[in-house]
Amino acid sequence: MDTKTIYINGRFIPENEAAISPLDTGFLFGDGLFETIRTYHGHPFQIDDHLARLRQGLQKLALPEPQNLKQCPAIIAELLGANQLSQKPGVIKLVVSRGNPETDNPNHTSTLMIRATALDVESIKCRQQGMRALILPWRRDRHNLLLAIKSLNYLENRYGLQVAQRKGFDEGIFLNLEGELCEGSFSNLFLIRDNRLLTPPLTAGLLPGITREFILKSANQLNIGCREMPLYPKDLRECDGAFLTSSLMEIAPLIELDEYKFDVDQTAQTRNLLQEAFRKALKI
Repeated sequence: MDTKTIYINGRFIPENEAAISPLDTGFLFGDGLFETIRTYHGHPFQIDDHLARLRQGLQKLALPEPQNLKQCPAIIAELLGANQLSQKPGVIKLVVSRGNPETDNPNHTSTLMIRATALDVESIKCRQQGMRALILPWRRDRHNLLLAIKSLNYLENRYGLQVAQRKGFDEGIFLNLEGELCEGSFSNLFLIRDNRLLTPPLTAGLLPGITREFILKSANQLNIGCREMPLYPKDLRECDGAFLTSSLMEIAPLIELDEYKFDVDQTAQTRNLLQEAFRKALKI
């Protein structure tokens, strides 16, 4: 198997030689941020939005911006070429951690790691055919400011997905303490009612998803009604359908959410209009 190339702190090196300090607080405490970006034909989709969200998170955590963050597009292009992904669907994982702030090095800066891998296209196609989701049994505090950033401390999300998968579902959906629908462990949630979109507001306690925002803007351009509003599990009985969004899978319809089942064909027209917005944005 060919050795992949990875980028760490200004260097392109073989992935099997990559290393971080065991004192890096990203490793010790999840003290850092990450972004997952999908690439199409060598072009990272919505990269400016991903970097803007990352910078907002850096400010919230008072985490110094890595020296080479501004060169991300060029770094990503070189990584894609080095890993033979310039013409293939790819995934960029961009990670920033605080490093070891106790170092004696006066030039200490944050750790920046960027990795490029192939997208699992078959897995994405499977999700786009329909997913089953479970409402998770514990609740989130909407006032937790860390919910608004994509922190390396991602264990609650990972655990939520594991709980859902162990019960035979594809995704787990969080509720907040008030019982409102929030988001999935790796996705944002939209409901469809009378060809209009409903989605939880950011104040419910969820990550401002990049694809979520793309859908909101696209719906407005397509004159598809879309409302951000508090939503509860009981609202599902009045909906015609639902779908999940993420940077990797774009839009994936839900065929089941907890006790509610949906006919994906009933809302296909609305989803297809939104899916076409991706094609137009990508010019493919």
